[in-house]
Amino acid sequence: MVLTRLLAPEIFGIMLLINSLRTGTELLSDIGIGQSVVRSPNGEDRNFLDVAWTLQVLRGVLLTAFALLAAAPIAALYGQPDLMPLILAMSPMFIFTGLQSAGLFVSQRRMQLQRRAIYDITSTVVGSALAIGLALVIKSAWALVIALVVGTIISTILSFVIFERRLPRFRWEAAHVREIISFGKWIFFSTAIYFAATSYDRLYFVAAVPIAMAGIYGVARTFSDMLTGLAQRAGAFLVFPRAAAAHNQDGAFADRLRGTRRKTLALLALVTGVAVAGSDQFILLAYDPRYNAAAFMIPVLMVGVWFAILSTFADAMLMGAGRPAPGAWANLAKFAVMLVGLPFALARGSLLDALLVLVLAEAVRWLALLPASRRERFGGVRDDCLLTALMAITALTAKWLFGTAGLAPTLGEWWAMRALLQL
Repeated sequence: MVLTRLLAPEIFGIMLLINSLRTGTELLSDIGIGQSVVRSPNGEDRNFLDVAWTLQVLRGVLLTAFALLAAAPIAALYGQPDLMPLILAMSPMFIFTGLQSAGLFVSQRRMQLQRRAIYDITSTVVGSALAIGLALVIKSAWALVIALVVGTIISTILSFVIFERRLPRFRWEAAHVREIISFGKWIFFSTAIYFAATSYDRLYFVAAVPIAMAGIYGVARTFSDMLTGLAQRAGAFLVFPRAAAAHNQDGAFADRLRGTRRKTLALLALVTGVAVAGSDQFILLAYDPRYNAAAFMIPVLMVGVWFAILSTFADAMLMGAGRPAPGAWANLAKFAVMLVGLPFALARGSLLDALLVLVLAEAVRWLALLPASRRERFGGVRDDCLLTALMAITALTAKWLFGTAGLAPTLGEWWAMRALLQL
C-alpha cells in the first residue's frame, strides 16, 4: 500500500511480469527437494540433507545462468527494452536462494511452526522496509528489484541463524539422488503445470492490456492471493506433514484428517465470505483513485480463491499420501481453461469476462481433484458443496450488512464499478 503511493501503476505492471518470470523459473525447475525431505524416512539423515542442499545449489546456479541468457529475448518478446537490465540484475537471487539452509525443510517436517513464522515474518518485514526505503529514493522499478535481491541475501543468512548454524557440505550419493529425483519427477511436472495455471493470466495481461491496467490487476491479485497463500501454508505446514507422517506409519489416516479438514475449511469459508463482501471498500480506503478498478476486481477474484482453497487442501492431502499426479492433472485442466478462455474474453474487449474465466478455471481445478479425493476418503462433493454454500451465504449476508450500514459499497454500487474496467 505504501509503495502504490510512491510508484506509478505502470511500475507495478513491469514488476508483475518480473515476479511472474522469477516464480515461473523457480517452479519450472522444482524437483521436489523440500517435499522429499519432509516425506522421506531419511529426511533427518545428515548425508541425505547434504545431498538435498547440493542439488539445491546446483539448481540455483543453473537458474541464474538461464535468467542471464533469457533476459534479452524476454525483453524483445514484450517490447520492453528496460526489462533486460532489470532481469539481469534479478538473476543472482537464484544462487542466494539455492544456498539457503536445508533446515527450512527439516523445520517443515517437524512442524516447527513458531520458528518458521519468525523466519517468514522477519524476512518479509526486512524486505518490505528495503523496498519502501529504496522507493523513497529511486522512483522506478529498480527500487523493487534491488530490494528483491538484497532481501533474498538476508533471508539466506537468516535461514542459518534461525534454523541451524552448521554449514552444509557438498555431497553426492547416488541412492539419495535417485530417491529425490524419483519422487521429484511428478513434483517437476506438477509445479511446471502449476506455474502455467497460476501465472499465465499475469503474463498474458501484461501483453494484452495497457500496462497500467496490468499493474492495477497485479495489486488486486496481491490481496486476493493472501487467502490462497494462507491455505497453501496450512496445506504445506499442517496437512502435508501430518498426512505424510501418518502414511509412513500405517496408511490409514483419511478418517482422522477429514474431520479436521471440514472444521478448517468452514472457518476459511467464513473468512472468504467476509473478504468477498468487504474487500472493495478496503481498496477504496487504502489506495488512491488510480487503483479504483481493483475494488471491482477483488471480490470476483475472491470467489475463485475459494475454489483454490478447496483444491489446495485436496492437493496437500494427496501429496501426503504419495499421490502427486492428481494435482498435476488438475492444474493442467485449469491451465487449459485459461489458455482458451482468456484470449477469447479479451478479444471481446471484456476484462470482466476474463475475470470470470479465472473463477471458472479454479472451479475446474477443484472438480478435477474430486475423484482422487473421494477414492482416498479425504472429502467429497457433498462436503465441498455445503462449504461453498456457507461461503456464498456469508458473502451475501455480509455484503448486505456492510452496504446497509454504509461500511462498504452496496451490491449495486459495486456492480456499477465495472465501468472502470474499460480497456
